[in-house]
Amino acid sequence: MRPPSPSRRRLPHKVCNDFFKNLKNNSCVNVDLLALSDETDGVVAMGDDNMTDKQWCYVSNDCPEASLNGGEYATNMMGFQLGGWNNLASTSNLSWKICDPVADASYMLKYKTVQELIDIGTESDVGLSRLIRLAYPVVAITWAEVKFMMEAINDGWTPSSDLATVVDGLPAPPATFTRAAEVHTTISDIIKSGQATILDSPGHGDNFHVIKGREAWSVVRNGLGNMIYLSGHFSMEFDVTCLMGCATARLEALDLETQ
Repeated sequence: MRPPSPSRRRLPHKVCNDFFKNLKNNSCVNVDLLALSDETDGVVAMGDDNMTDKQWCYVSNDCPEASLNGGEYATNMMGFQLGGWNNLASTSNLSWKICDPVADASYMLKYKTVQELIDIGTESDVGLSRLIRLAYPVVAITWAEVKFMMEAINDGWTPSSDLATVVDGLPAPPATFTRAAEVHTTISDIIKSGQATILDSPGHGDNFHVIKGREAWSVVRNGLGNMIYLSGHFSMEFDVTCLMGCATARLEALDLETQ
């Protein structure tokens, strides 16, 4: 999903109005929105070109071209938008750049936790399903193929456990079960990496699951999603729920001052 040609991914117009114009921060989002199934290259396939796994954001046209990392001017010098996407904090003249994984790490949504994305989406009142799709990489593996593996990790977890050791200790499927063996190897690497990753759903739908380390989250449209969307409360349209492996919430504002 790159700014100069939004029609490339044939995204609906509501993505521009309901999402990008409401996003109130300078986060870097995925260039490619959906996982594209590739039966010849294994279970993982992101995008169809060298923009795979890259993220972008808008910057001022004052930024020199060399700092755009392969990005381009998104407006002409008179300020007419070529990409047509901006947010409420933007100015009229905008370029876009490919974010640097080191220099721009704090702005890249792929490095945020699921809870941090929920907070960002709630603050800007944008759809959480869309936001998570724009944040994390996707693997063409379903939750049904991963559920028992995640349950085994969490069932055997103790406060002194080491994640890599627990994952490596899981029994691997026989090599004769090709798909199961591929899934086991791929998911093991993803869990140990700590990179939050979307487990794709049939048709790349808006309902899906996310794993991050031993955490597992579900993203499911609320039963009143149509009414919520029509009312303009976009961040409430999808429920993002931790299924297992998440740290217990703490009271951050607890006042321990004695009188």
